[in-house]
Amino acid sequence: MDSKTYFSEKLAALLFLEIKKNSKINDFVILNDIYFPVRTNEIIQKVKKKEDFKNIPVNLFIEGMFYVLGADEKFKYNEEYKKIINTVPNSTGFIKSVVFKEIKDENYEEAYIILKGLLVIEENTDNYDKIFLLVDKLRLNNIMFKEEELKLIEKAKTITNYSNPYLYEALVLNSENKHDLALMALRNYTMNGGEQTLDVVELKNSLETITGFEKAKELVQTDPKEALKILIPLIDQLGDRPDIYYHCAVCYRNLQNYEKAIYYLNEAVAIDKDLIEVINEFGINYACLENYEMAIQYFRKAFEVTKSIEICTNLVMCYLNVKNVEQARIHLDIAKKIDAKDEIVIDLEKLFAESK
Repeated sequence: MDSKTYFSEKLAALLFLEIKKNSKINDFVILNDIYFPVRTNEIIQKVKKKEDFKNIPVNLFIEGMFYVLGADEKFKYNEEYKKIINTVPNSTGFIKSVVFKEIKDENYEEAYIILKGLLVIEENTDNYDKIFLLVDKLRLNNIMFKEEELKLIEKAKTITNYSNPYLYEALVLNSENKHDLALMALRNYTMNGGEQTLDVVELKNSLETITGFEKAKELVQTDPKEALKILIPLIDQLGDRPDIYYHCAVCYRNLQNYEKAIYYLNEAVAIDKDLIEVINEFGINYACLENYEMAIQYFRKAFEVTKSIEICTNLVMCYLNVKNVEQARIHLDIAKKIDAKDEIVIDLEKLFAESK
């Protein structure tokens, strides 16, 4: 369900009572016929108590108006509702008590809508602090609220020297695995005077570790020495992850230090023995060391899982190097069935033809 449909359904649950023109609410005179919203559950309670609708307290109408303001910013009577709310003494204080009760009763979505309506009347950092706590909690259970949270973040950014929108932006971006952008948002949080709580510091450290790792992975093929300068220190933070050892191994293989590469592959296998990319990397390194028999063992294991043409052609080359032409031919035929137009397959076919 998208947010528009969600809020439409919430509005549909309200009861709208017709109020005739010239009626008076405090100092506000109703100039035209209008409909006042009342949250249906409140009416149900009054029906159960056999109360007359005429005796509905003004506060119930005020509560309904805040609810509508939060649910639909373009509702027909919003301007009239805002004028009426501003004539009722302590209307914001009253609605804050309603929000508190809804949160206490764990009606978080209802509390969010009412608090969103309060922001229309009273836009300040205190109310934003409260709604950010709510919407972030709701987002964790319902992805629909991510859109809501991002809209609130952009609105709150217009407040000078207000740091919290950047913190919540970092949380949303982190949940989307946009770690570099999340780190940037967290730096904006700090620049705007954000408090360096233990949670914030831990998030910052985590993001710096992750973004450093991502940067290093990008350098593995183009600048393995520079990649290792980042990867090796990160082992202290990511030492329980096999992928950091795998990327270190690829760096060392690219630097032609195959023994060191195998050392890091063994570290990766000690954590997870079933990672196919690690198994394949073992095969590549042993082949580079001309230990073709060992390379074949690893390539066969990897090929059983992946059916990769690259691994299959690696097997062909290894079999040729150990003079096992029969197995080389068998695996070349397998490779042709996978992709007869592969450049390596075509080159190997030419090699076989020339050797006859």
